[in-house]
Amino acid sequence: MPEIRIRWAPIPNTAQEAYFDDDTQDANLLFRGGWGSGKTMTLWGKVLKLSALNHPLTGIWTVPGWGHIKKTLLPMLDETDKDGRNWFLKPGDYHYNGETHTLTWGGGGPIQFATGEHPESIAGPNMAWAAVDEPGSIAYDAWRNTVARVRHVGARMRQKVAAGTNEDLGWLAEMFGPDRDPHCHVYQMNTRENTELMESNPNYLREIMANATEAEIRAYVEGGVANLTGALAHPGFDAEVHWREDVAPADPSMPLVLAFDFNVDPMVCIVGQQRPGPMGQEAHVTDAVVLHGGSTVDQTCDAILERYPSWPAGFVVYGDATGKARHVKSLRSNYDMISERMRHAGQVTIRVPSVNPPVARRLNSVNRMLKNALGQTRIWIRRTNPPKECPTRELVRSLQRTQKKSGTDDVLKKAGETITHAGEAFGYWIDYVWPAQRPQALVTNIYAGAQGAQASQTLQAIRRRKAQQAQQAQG
Repeated sequence: MPEIRIRWAPIPNTAQEAYFDDDTQDANLLFRGGWGSGKTMTLWGKVLKLSALNHPLTGIWTVPGWGHIKKTLLPMLDETDKDGRNWFLKPGDYHYNGETHTLTWGGGGPIQFATGEHPESIAGPNMAWAAVDEPGSIAYDAWRNTVARVRHVGARMRQKVAAGTNEDLGWLAEMFGPDRDPHCHVYQMNTRENTELMESNPNYLREIMANATEAEIRAYVEGGVANLTGALAHPGFDAEVHWREDVAPADPSMPLVLAFDFNVDPMVCIVGQQRPGPMGQEAHVTDAVVLHGGSTVDQTCDAILERYPSWPAGFVVYGDATGKARHVKSLRSNYDMISERMRHAGQVTIRVPSVNPPVARRLNSVNRMLKNALGQTRIWIRRTNPPKECPTRELVRSLQRTQKKSGTDDVLKKAGETITHAGEAFGYWIDYVWPAQRPQALVTNIYAGAQGAQASQTLQAIRRRKAQQAQQAQG
C-alpha cells in the first residue's frame, strides 16, 4: 500500500495544538471554538491520530445525525488547500460504507460511526477511543453510552475527544465547566486565532459580529460558554471571575451573615461576611448549607451550629420575608426559631423586610454588585477543592443557570426545579444591604410657578424686567 501523508497540522501556539498534543491516558478532551476556529478539521486530525496509535483496534465516533457524515465530515476529509493538495486523505485512501457506517483507511484502525439521535443504540463491543462531534447538540445519554464503550484493554491511547460550540448551559457546560473533574480537559479557541482564515477572508468576523448579540459572539467567535436558549437572570456572573480560591474563610472577629430561602427541598442558607474593598463594602460568600430531602428550619440550624458552634461576633440574618409569618400550630415564625436556636452561639440580629422586594429589583441589586457599568466587582465566592464538593457550588450553579420568564423580569421556575433557591437566598441579603436604586438627578428643575426663595435668580430677574416694561407701557 502506498504511503499516506497527512499535510494538516494544528496552528502553532493555539488551543488546536494543545488539544492535538494532549496524550493523557483515559482523559476526556473538549475542543471548544467559535465559527471558523477549525473545530471539524481539528477533530479529524485528533481522530486520525487516535486511529493510527490504536491500529488495528476500532474507535467510535458519535455524530448528531447520519446526514452529518456526508454533509460535513467526509467533505472535510477530502478538503484541499488553495493549490489543490489534500489536507488529510485522498478519496482513494479511505472507504466509507454507508450501510454499516464504517470508515476504513490504510493508516489506522476502523472508525465506527454512531448517531446521537438514538442513544439506546450506542451499544456493542469494546472500543479503543471515542469521538463526538458537536456534543452540545446531542443528549447526555448519547455521550454517556459512547464513552462507556471505551474500555479495550489493548488500546495504546484510550481517550474520549469532542469538538463543538457550547450554545447552552446543559450537561456539556457542567461536565467541562469550572468545577470539572481533573480528567476533563478544555481547550478553547477564538476565531481570531485562525490566522489562515483571517488572512483569506478579512471581513469574516465583521460579517458575523454585525448580526450577533453579545452572547452569540461569546459562543460563535470567542468559543466560550453562552446561554442562547433564554434570558439569564444574572448575565454578568462568571464563575472563572467570581468563584475564587483566594476568598478567605469566615473571620471570627466579624459578624457572620446567614441568608435564608425557605423551601422544603432544598432548604438553603448562604453564609458570608461584609468586608471592606477598594470600591466600598463587598459581599464575600464563605460557605453555604443546602439540605435536600424535605429538611426543616431546625435541621438547617443544626447544620449551621455544627460548623459554627460559637461565634462571639454574632449573626446577621437576612432572607425571605414570608418566613416572618407565624405557624398555626407553634405560633412561631421561621425567624423566631432561628433566633432561638442560634442565640446560644452568638447574638442574632434579624434584618428582614416586611415584604419581599420586587424580583426585578432583587436581580438588579445582585447584577450591579457582580459587575457595574464601570466594570467593578463587589461579590466574591469562596471556592474549595474538589470543586464538585465545594459548599458554595450550589450558589454558583444557581447564578449560572437561573433564567427569566420570556418577556418579563420574573424568574423562570419549572415544576420541581431547585436551581433558583440558592440565588434567591443570596439575593435577599444583597438587596437589603445594597438595593438597586435609580440614579438621582443632580439638577433641580425650575418651575415657572416658584415664588421667593424657591425661584432661581435668573427667573426673578426676568420677572423684574417684565414688571418694569409693563410700568413703562402704562406711563
